[in-house]
Amino acid sequence: MVPWLVPIALFWPLAALYLGGAAITMEGGGGVRQASGLLLHFVSYLGIYALLRAGLSGLIGPVLGGVVVPIVLTSILLPVLAKLAFGIAGVRLSSVPGSAAE
Repeated sequence: MVPWLVPIALFWPLAALYLGGAAITMEGGGGVRQASGLLLHFVSYLGIYALLRAGLSGLIGPVLGGVVVPIVLTSILLPVLAKLAFGIAGVRLSSVPGSAAE
């Protein structure tokens, strides 16, 4: 249970920093679509974590391959997962015009 507590607790601040702090805008969809996009983002984050944890725990070890490396890799993929999840929900994430992210 503890290996799942870390990614669940880490997702919400990371998602808040990316979705609220990055120079991106959400286009299309109302509140229901945006909320469903956020939930799909959460599910995809945990799904990728589970796949990486299953694949790496036997190779690297239970602590490093079972928790640390999958969390780091999944957190790096957070922007890609956000675009995919919100895209499935019908919301488009795009960079703000004139920002450094463009």
